[in-house]
Amino acid sequence: MKRVILLSVLLIAAMAGSPGMARATEVGTSRTFGLGVQLLEPTAIIGKLFLDRNNALDFGVGFWGYGRCYNNNGPYACNAVNQFFSVHFDYLYEEPIVDTTVRLDWHVGAGGRMAFGDYYYNSNGRHDVAVFARVPVGLDLTFRRPGWLEAYLEIAPGLWIFPPMAFDVDIGLGARAYF
Repeated sequence: MKRVILLSVLLIAAMAGSPGMARATEVGTSRTFGLGVQLLEPTAIIGKLFLDRNNALDFGVGFWGYGRCYNNNGPYACNAVNQFFSVHFDYLYEEPIVDTTVRLDWHVGAGGRMAFGDYYYNSNGRHDVAVFARVPVGLDLTFRRPGWLEAYLEIAPGLWIFPPMAFDVDIGLGARAYF
């Protein structure tokens, strides 16, 4: 009976380790550069370059501030004045959570954002550039088929460094195709 159990365990271990059982997604391994679209804040064209399996550079160019309301030292105001052209760049560290028929990774990083546009921060002046420090945290879902597609959700709390110090949170939902 001990031999049967030992042979069964060895057979299961050999099947689990065989290349036919585990087909890895191509994202982050053979396909290291991806381009896509992000919705919400900011709405952007985004890209990601894997440096290795766990480290990546993330960047985006888009629009930020649509649907936002700001307190200009008075009641909250929502209007077209508070719209920005935005550029961001982040370093990301990724680790897998689930690796079965899909791969689910979590990521954390550090980076920055610059926003260009009309932002009236108080009654004394106006700034056309805003600078943020941000810490993106998110989930990345990659698929076995197609092996080049990644969907993600990211929350990036940040600190406005300029013009006034303030706390802000960006939330992005997007997808990338890898080449």
